[in-house]
Amino acid sequence: MTLQEAPTATRANAPYFRPRRFTHANVFVSSLERSMTFYRNVIGLEEAWRRQNIRGGFLNNGNTHHDIGMVDIDNPQFKDKRPGLFHLAFELENQVDLLEGYRRGLAGGMNIKFSYDHEISQSIYTPDPDGNMVEIYADTEWRWWEDRYLNRPAHQMPNRNWKPGDTPPSRATNYDPHPVFKRVEEALFHPLKITNICLIADNYEAMIDYYANHVGLTPRLGGRHDRFTVLGGTCGGRDVALFRASAKRPAGFHHVGFVVASEADLETSVERLAAAGVAKLADIDHPSRRTVVIADPDGLRAQFSVERNGPLGDTAKIADETLIYLV
Repeated sequence: MTLQEAPTATRANAPYFRPRRFTHANVFVSSLERSMTFYRNVIGLEEAWRRQNIRGGFLNNGNTHHDIGMVDIDNPQFKDKRPGLFHLAFELENQVDLLEGYRRGLAGGMNIKFSYDHEISQSIYTPDPDGNMVEIYADTEWRWWEDRYLNRPAHQMPNRNWKPGDTPPSRATNYDPHPVFKRVEEALFHPLKITNICLIADNYEAMIDYYANHVGLTPRLGGRHDRFTVLGGTCGGRDVALFRASAKRPAGFHHVGFVVASEADLETSVERLAAAGVAKLADIDHPSRRTVVIADPDGLRAQFSVERNGPLGDTAKIADETLIYLV
């Protein structure tokens, strides 16, 4: 099976948005301190900042503001939550794209729950057909980390109600196309950045339509009549994998994926797993990808991969428990 070519959108069937890429996942955790330590020392992301008012923490390695965000469920605002996915996020080209997509979405009946100005970015939030919250945003500051959050007191972190059009939008691109990746040397793994997310879909066909026609991703693998679909943004990645839910595989968040700089580095991490007391959930050596999967303290899966030049092959002949980490 080969990657599909992106269809040519016309004015009549153009999606509401057209994201560049999936950039972060925010999760609920049972202990912020424990998870922040694990994501730094095991997963290998550097702490960026914390928000004390929501007991939240954010980590990245230079890709964007954060690859992973987390909120402790032990606080009044989220006391009814359990560990799991909070939201997944997609980056747009600029603020004009956000405003125009917002207006198309409203006209088309898109369920937009709320929108925020985070100072470094402006975002709208909308649920997918399975109820997963999706953030679609545009950055507002170039190289924000040089003069924003690094020196800002935690109690001054912005998160104000806002909607597209309240402030004049800019066509400027405020993401860094060539980020300098950081490395937590003492960590078990050394990922460059987050690359993809996998969701098990209850409303499978509706989920495909939502991510293609509302969010604006392009189908690349699988499809409506298959057991999975992979979609990606304009950067060409395979950003979101959707698998059909089943009795053995209930609907919900399955895993996030990170890319590692080299296969040698990944193999060194794998060799150190047992001594570190970290169990492997999957260890796959395939012509198309070398990948290993672990779980965080709340059981949330993280995948570390290096892409290879070999073919994926006939997906119908690959068992689900392997395929889900290859696409």
